Amino acid sequence: MGFPGLASCKLTVKMKMRVLLLSALLALAPAAAAQTMPTPKTDIAALRREALNDRAVRVAIGDLRRSTESLLKDQRRDVGIILKASKAKAGDRVLDIGSSNAYLALLFATLVGPEGHVDIHNTPSWIAQAPRLAEEVQRRWIKRPNVGWLIRSWNAIDAPAESYDVIVLGRIYHEILLEGGDADLVGQRLFKMLKPGGHVLVEDHDIDPAKPVRQQVFLHRISHQNTAKDFTAAGFDMTELILFESAADDQRFNVIWPGIRGRTAHYIAVFQKPLDGKPAQ
Repeated sequence: MGFPGLASCKLTVKMKMRVLLLSALLALAPAAAAQTMPTPKTDIAALRREALNDRAVRVAIGDLRRSTESLLKDQRRDVGIILKASKAKAGDRVLDIGSSNAYLALLFATLVGPEGHVDIHNTPSWIAQAPRLAEEVQRRWIKRPNVGWLIRSWNAIDAPAESYDVIVLGRIYHEILLEGGDADLVGQRLFKMLKPGGHVLVEDHDIDPAKPVRQQVFLHRISHQNTAKDFTAAGFDMTELILFESAADDQRFNVIWPGIRGRTAHYIAVFQKPLDGKPAQ
């Protein structure tokens, strides 16, 4: 016959051991996650110089066919850094998701040249709200033989496997989630559509990752940590992270709030599909 409290004492010890083990695992988890997150680049002046040293980038930005509206937008988008970070080159096939008025798409159309191709993506709901985004309307002023259109809702974005070398989401990933897009499904589709070794570039407005994602996207933001989590979960390797800091933006307000519009803290995150075409572990 054992002592009355012995069994409960053993159980308590086991529970304590489990708690300690769980605590150790949780302590290691952030370190493991950090290993997959590249060291952020924050020297924006140096990145701008590097981008403009690339002749293909300079030619794309200096294309005389570009509208005044696009030229004005360059000043708040660091488009040279976007083009350089995307790894797009002559002959590549590019998909510009949530392209809207084709600002980025036309830059990439020049960058990839006549042997390359760029697809402009917009959603049916966007076109219903802004008919100028319809393919038949855009075709009237976009007269480039290397440009095409892909009209799909967020969850229906699809193309044959390995269709693209580069996929770009320019300040649009938060909109996908805000408008009911399925992050897992979209990630899987993008992974399938991208060629092995191809890249996805996500540019978006940053925010505290501790806030629930629903709150983040309501402010038209999505943290770079959440973006990294979603795309690595889809099988991509994260290869580059560029952080644009802003003293004007404490990341608490909607990005169109007076005083921070065009001056937000934002980022560029670049992901690569593994060369063997299989999801990264």
